[in-house]
Amino acid sequence: MKKVIFLLLALVMALNLAACGGKDAPADGASASMENTRQPGASENHAEPSADPAKEPYGEVVIQNGGRTIAFTEMPTGVLCCHLYAAENMVMLGLADYIAAKNVPGNAAETPLPELASDFEGIPEIERSHENAIASGADLIIGQVSAFKESAWGSYEMFEDKGVNCYTISGTLAEDETIENVYEDIEALGRIFKVEDRAESLIQQMKDRVAAVQDAVSGVAEADKVRVFVLDSFNGNEIYTTSAGLQSNLIELAGGVNCTRNMADSRWFNTSVETIVETNPDIIIFNDYGSQSVADKMAFVNSNPALQDVPAVRNQNYIVIPLVSVMQDIRAASACETFAQSFYPDCFETQ
Repeated sequence: MKKVIFLLLALVMALNLAACGGKDAPADGASASMENTRQPGASENHAEPSADPAKEPYGEVVIQNGGRTIAFTEMPTGVLCCHLYAAENMVMLGLADYIAAKNVPGNAAETPLPELASDFEGIPEIERSHENAIASGADLIIGQVSAFKESAWGSYEMFEDKGVNCYTISGTLAEDETIENVYEDIEALGRIFKVEDRAESLIQQMKDRVAAVQDAVSGVAEADKVRVFVLDSFNGNEIYTTSAGLQSNLIELAGGVNCTRNMADSRWFNTSVETIVETNPDIIIFNDYGSQSVADKMAFVNSNPALQDVPAVRNQNYIVIPLVSVMQDIRAASACETFAQSFYPDCFETQ
């Protein structure tokens, strides 16, 4: 009996040890390493997709992109983002690992959002040329309409002849770009990469932020709305400013009035110091980009005798915004918030 009992006890202990060994197995070095590996379609700073979209049956995705129809029969494996904002949209959708390359920054203000910086560390940056675009191995190019010229990254025909798809940022195709075009681009990326739910969620977050801004400034009477002049750059007495497009739309969504709205047929146009005097703005927005510094732009305005009685100059009511923040990406919502909080600080004191 003692021998039988001893053998039974030994058998029970062996079974317990085997069970414990099975529970602890996923924590070994090899398994932990596999769990921490970034998979295509996942970004470390953002929620991971419920499934890897590259492993699902793709089917066909047809995108209407302005006057062009783009058909995808398989998931793109590498994307060249011709502009920072295209890359940021990709990263925010958890698609950082699909970015084959992006453009070299054009100026010091063209840097990724701080919360996305780690996702950009391993993304190659290339100079603009068709040869570099092809060498990147990308099978999808995303850029403004100006990117698709022979003198830039290459024409649509040049890429399509090599089996490379091209998606044009929709706002650059629209007659008068608005934040709706930003939503359109995010939705298109969601469809192309089979992350529609993530795209819908990101769009809704942006819409909620803009709606909150509009609610906060809803009590501002039409007669009390601030008048805003955008000083993009200057050359002598000539000033480059905006007549339409996304920055103008964001000013209006924030409850302001773009002084130069519809002054020209083009979105951006050259005018003179006299236009600032005539429009008499309450606020001047300085776009930060390029070789001309914001300090130079402010000095130009502050030192001009003709502008000293303009309310914005007299009261030093200035806003500085990186140009990339009012371009075609997820920053549009935060730019709208920045504008509104600067236009009507009292509306946000209790928020």
